[in-house]
Amino acid sequence: MGQQISPTNTHRLYATYSLGLFSGGQWDMMGIIIPLFSVFVGLNLSEIGLVVAARSALPVLFSIHGGILMDRLGVPFVGFWVGLAAAALPLFYPFTGWFWGLVVLQLLSGLIITLAMASGQTVINQLSKGDSAILGKYSFVTRLGNFFGPFIIGLIWHNFGNEPTFIIISLWGVLTVVSVLFLPSETKTKEGGKIYCSDLLPRRSEYATALSLAAIPSIIFVLLLTAFRNCPGAIQASFFVVYLHQNGISGTTIGFLTGLSEVFVGIGGLTAGWFAARGKVYWIVILFVASAILLICLTPLIAGFMSLLIIATALRGFAQGVNQPLIFSILSRAIHENQQGAAVGLRNTVNRFSNIIVPIGMGFMAEWWGIEESFTVIAVLFIGACLVVAVQIRHFGFLAGEETCTGPKVDKKK
Repeated sequence: MGQQISPTNTHRLYATYSLGLFSGGQWDMMGIIIPLFSVFVGLNLSEIGLVVAARSALPVLFSIHGGILMDRLGVPFVGFWVGLAAAALPLFYPFTGWFWGLVVLQLLSGLIITLAMASGQTVINQLSKGDSAILGKYSFVTRLGNFFGPFIIGLIWHNFGNEPTFIIISLWGVLTVVSVLFLPSETKTKEGGKIYCSDLLPRRSEYATALSLAAIPSIIFVLLLTAFRNCPGAIQASFFVVYLHQNGISGTTIGFLTGLSEVFVGIGGLTAGWFAARGKVYWIVILFVASAILLICLTPLIAGFMSLLIIATALRGFAQGVNQPLIFSILSRAIHENQQGAAVGLRNTVNRFSNIIVPIGMGFMAEWWGIEESFTVIAVLFIGACLVVAVQIRHFGFLAGEETCTGPKVDKKK
């Protein structure tokens, strides 16, 4: 049986769904527009890879600290300020048409939007206590924004150009702020109510505690599979867009395909609890992560057949939708409630590190060998890595005896 949510927590759930919807939608909007804008201003393939990767650089350094701040100061306080920044930064892009200017904006906006998304992830982890059914519903609701956002952005870019496109992305950030404001007032500040400048500074002991979570076998698994799982998303936000654009597919269609993937992520998320109740969750995660990688790397082979491209995109989204709530569930159940923000930050660090490696690596591979070949190399590397993890689990059994991802969380000592 899944856990019951109290009426008070139900209000937090609705606000959290909205927060996840708009913050995650803004990330995917930027994933569509930045490759197109980079081509528009004349960047080459390796420069596009670097620009796309830049938005993940600061999250690698500061995601853990952002999660710690959410645990220390409360999600709404952090979410409000990062939401304001997420609303402001897109407005600067139309005036920055050179490589280094785009890199700087990507550095800043990547950190801000990552922290906004982490706000929703932290609250839903606290409320769900590892219940994959609740996490699946969160995934489904947030993916509605991930569908409509990229589709709207592709349509506006194709018909009106870059300035209106970035204004719409800014308005999406405003809706993130509005969502934060609807979180209950009792969650808005740390205990005692007052926040000082010293509360915002990193503390070595808290970093050490957060990093020590990586010694837990379940967390090791989550971090590795997070890195592998993010590969299709990193490709989708970079050379998937570039390759389709080079093959004459319009921004509207590219936005539709990206949005379609997100819709099926939501549908897959709703089935995560069903899969978790019928198999060993670690094998399910590995299977669906590897499937998603394979499906996006088939793009050069099927790009000329729109029906196959649509089917592969939908299946990839479904696979991503199944594995995400299960990864969140493993993470949530492995640690104490008061460390959920730090754990989300640790996961996001690995997530964004993968966002750096994949676009940069693909960019240079595309320059050296060709863009089609870069898809093949990425498939071999990352699917091979999934197989290595599977072999290690089967051979050493280091996850044997771990709890399933259904039902209420077993309390852990602080």
